[in-house]
Amino acid sequence: MTVRVESTHLDHLMDRQANLWELRRRAAHEGGEKARRELAHLKEGPWLTISKQLGSGAVDLANRLAERLGWQVFDREILEAISSQTQTRETVLARLDERERGWIEDSLARLLVPGDPGKAAFQRELLRVVLALGHQGRAILLGRGANWLLDPRYGLRVRVVELPEERARTLARLEGIAPAAARERLQQDDAARAAYIRQTFHRDIDDPLGYDMIVNLAAMSADAADDAVEAGLRRKLG
Repeated sequence: MTVRVESTHLDHLMDRQANLWELRRRAAHEGGEKARRELAHLKEGPWLTISKQLGSGAVDLANRLAERLGWQVFDREILEAISSQTQTRETVLARLDERERGWIEDSLARLLVPGDPGKAAFQRELLRVVLALGHQGRAILLGRGANWLLDPRYGLRVRVVELPEERARTLARLEGIAPAAARERLQQDDAARAAYIRQTFHRDIDDPLGYDMIVNLAAMSADAADDAVEAGLRRKLG
């Protein structure tokens, strides 16, 4: 299912994120040297990346954690919309100084994005936005291989999994399709996600070394999963 992100909603979302960045800067400035040290001990972030399987419940988990932490969720549709809208993209990149922009370009230069020039250019913009949001922090990034792109020292990388039959039931219910169609859709989506990670980052989406935590929602309640991810984030980043 494709979700269209309206321009007004996107602008509101980015205004909110910009306000969070500004509050963080002011807190460091007005809170004295101790506050500046506490906020500056991370060169970027903090952030949370969530690699998801379709129908796994990862989106709900991300939204619940955003509510707990007061952070912003950026899913695939939002990231792609930002990348395609010049004004909104500049809202993100304007928060970075020249040194930080240079670091982003250096990071992108290490990636080989296949495909036609138009597709490669769009993909480059999308990855630039992911890097900028991760650098500024207080962001939950769903998908788009953010866990392979961002420096793992400054955030928590989570993969959310669920039993195939439960994912199919969830998808069939949400989209009003037959169970057989849901199963076929899951197979196609899993293959597409794996291909994207392989082509863009030359990695295996199921490689456990790409994640700090695997959340198995077949074995954990929603509350337990929320608590585990929040605790992992806090313990890893202090």
